Amino acid sequence: MYSARGLCKHRRRFPQDEQDFMSKPDSLCSASHLAKTALFAEWAPAALKGFQALASGAFAAGALSVKDKEIIAFACAHVLRCPYCIDYHHGLATGAGATRDELTEAVWVAIAMAAQAPLAHAGIALRLLDGEPVEAFYAAGRPSPEAALGAATPAALQGYEALQAAAFAPGVLSAPLKALAAVACAHNLRCAFSIERTVPAALAAGASKAAVAEAIFVAIEMAAGACLGHAGLAAALMA
Repeated sequence: MYSARGLCKHRRRFPQDEQDFMSKPDSLCSASHLAKTALFAEWAPAALKGFQALASGAFAAGALSVKDKEIIAFACAHVLRCPYCIDYHHGLATGAGATRDELTEAVWVAIAMAAQAPLAHAGIALRLLDGEPVEAFYAAGRPSPEAALGAATPAALQGYEALQAAAFAPGVLSAPLKALAAVACAHNLRCAFSIERTVPAALAAGASKAAVAEAIFVAIEMAAGACLGHAGLAAALMA
């Protein structure tokens, strides 16, 4: 399903009583664990087949090419913080023709989005700090908290704005593709504010509604795939 090369090297320690009935992995994230996801074909065959159907559908060529979807997936892998996904989709993206420069720009879109989501959520904190009752956390159309935060920490805001400008500046990736990667990342970050911002931005950049929908399904598959990859550890513990 995925392939990895022991990207996480943290060792695991269990109390002695747990060691009596549970094997002690040498690593919490390794190819040996990942291979054990095949056991889910025995334990949960219908669910695994459903995931495989989702993956096939999400990455089939449509309004977006397979290469474009893999570039988007590579960005998603970083906001999901999944080493299996980074490794796996690096291979698929390069196999589909993506270059090092294209993938590097996709990573910076992910980094920019990872910064955007907590800044957007700071609006909730500011409302609470001002003593405002907060019932609708995700009230649509509220002003961005950037100005209020920047008044207190202008240097930090300038750095944030520089990051956003650089990440989304024209480069080897087109503006629509960067915008679509941002949409996908916004969904993997589960940030309603970022979704509200990135979907109209993608349409304004020239992406079609079909392309936006396909990018969202890439994000959906990536979220499921990251869980499956990490379920290799659970399979290793249960095997």
